[in-house]
Amino acid sequence: NETKWISDEAWMENNLAPINLEELKGRPCYAGLDLASIRDLTALVLAFPMDDGTINILPYFFSPKETAYMRSRKDKVDYPGWANNGFMELTPGSVTDYEFVKAKILEVAELYDLKALAFDRWNSSTLILQLMDEGIPCEPWGQGWVSMTAPCREIERLVLEKQLNHAAHPVLRWNMSNLQVKVDPSNNIRFDKAKSQDKIDGAVAMAMAIGVWMASDTPEDSRYEDDGLIFI
Repeated sequence: NETKWISDEAWMENNLAPINLEELKGRPCYAGLDLASIRDLTALVLAFPMDDGTINILPYFFSPKETAYMRSRKDKVDYPGWANNGFMELTPGSVTDYEFVKAKILEVAELYDLKALAFDRWNSSTLILQLMDEGIPCEPWGQGWVSMTAPCREIERLVLEKQLNHAAHPVLRWNMSNLQVKVDPSNNIRFDKAKSQDKIDGAVAMAMAIGVWMASDTPEDSRYEDDGLIFI
């Protein structure tokens, strides 16, 4: 059973306020990193649990500069424009330079209290080993039913209650609009990368960030066990 998940209308109702980076300095945050392939979009998403129950979402995207115009035509979006407006970093060359990704992660770890960085355990790289050597708390995160159901349901709840502040980041909005999910007979949910149109890397990274936050904060008997799924 595949379906569209969160409507653009529901998503944009969570454009709550501009995110004040100064206010976030030193605050605890949780990160998700979706490296995808070296020729593709890489997403780093930070989730900041705020005192009022909202979550501030701070995404970073990376893509190779030499293929940006080709990808813009193929994906029908404006990679160079996003880069010019600070929503994406185009790294030199025709493949994503992970040194830029590493530099950004080390930078955010200096600015914020980075509690955990979740990464896809099946698609990691030497970058993860380098980050661990630098003292970044890296956590492997699965992409299947067991790992993704709880964060997906939490994202649903936050969106419904208008508590997920993403400040209308255009690349993340595009990723969310591409997203299809798969639901099994037990009402578990995960992203369907095969059926999703175009890129969903930011959505994957956001779910991992929310997931690693929940894992650090939630007892084993999760409140989601008896909940139904809601498509919005």
